[in-house]
Amino acid sequence: MKKHLRLRAGCGRLLLTLRLFRTGNDVQILLDGGHAHIGVVALAAPGKNASGHLDVPSHREGELASRMARRVANALCCTVCVSAGIHYENISKEEIRTVEQLADTLTRRCVTALGGETV
Repeated sequence: MKKHLRLRAGCGRLLLTLRLFRTGNDVQILLDGGHAHIGVVALAAPGKNASGHLDVPSHREGELASRMARRVANALCCTVCVSAGIHYENISKEEIRTVEQLADTLTRRCVTALGGETV
């Protein structure tokens, strides 16, 4: 199984980068876009409700990172930590929806690249 993975997805001025690192059987994912930073850390283990996230105040990536962590954890049957920071100045509601779609695309591509079942 791959130890490192780097994927990108973009639309217009929006570009997200996913970097994955294997830690034993588990996975660490760094997700960023725009002005890269750490805004949230999400942790998930296989199972429907085995996840949570911790946000830096005023950051809004929590649900996105938790969803990614849950999907990868369930698909690969391992513990997953997602550190995410996405910041674009003056982002519109439509662009936020695009960022969410790009993150979902990266999640599917990541799972496929690692041989897991897409969920």
